[in-house]
Amino acid sequence: MVQAIDNRTDLVARLVSTGPHPRLAGWDRAEVDVLDAEPVAGYADLLSSNVGQRMLFAVPSPLMTDAVPGSIIRARARLAASGEAMAENRPAPGAFVVEPPK
Repeated sequence: MVQAIDNRTDLVARLVSTGPHPRLAGWDRAEVDVLDAEPVAGYADLLSSNVGQRMLFAVPSPLMTDAVPGSIIRARARLAASGEAMAENRPAPGAFVVEPPK
């Protein structure tokens, strides 16, 4: 098993599509366009290189209940050992935000 570097990045992304994650029960796999990314102090930043690109992003399903294509998602994420970007499982209040499309 590959050990992941402890990493975090604050992402802003536009939701393209979402559906159940094929391997993780209780999670969705969102396809997003990454609009912005900021490093988190004290952690390696492994996701900022995705700004301007489309990527897959695993998110706990309960966090995606209000998300529709075009929504803006603001979330803290990490790159897992599997190579998949993942949102925090239990974000602090206000740390995962879904803004409706304009």
